Amino acid sequence: MLKSPHEFTGYDLVRSMGEGAPSAALLFEDAVLFAANAKKGKEIGSVVKDVYVIKDDWEARGLPLAMPGFKIVDYSEAVDLIMERFEQTITV
Repeated sequence: MLKSPHEFTGYDLVRSMGEGAPSAALLFEDAVLFAANAKKGKEIGSVVKDVYVIKDDWEARGLPLAMPGFKIVDYSEAVDLIMERFEQTITV
């Protein structure tokens, strides 16, 4: 996910794409703000099983982590998630 929580409106899309399969959100760029906002973090956490946050994008914003269940990952871990751990990816 790339969009900030204030711009994102695709919860139904994410939910429907993940039905019947392991699902996760990988937060890049402004989407890492989901991890700093407990309300918005819970919203995205309710439609996927796991949420991952790109470490460099998170650190660049210097915000406290409001969602301790979100996992901070580096770029090599993100590539592994995209290429090895999940069958399909969508960018929203």
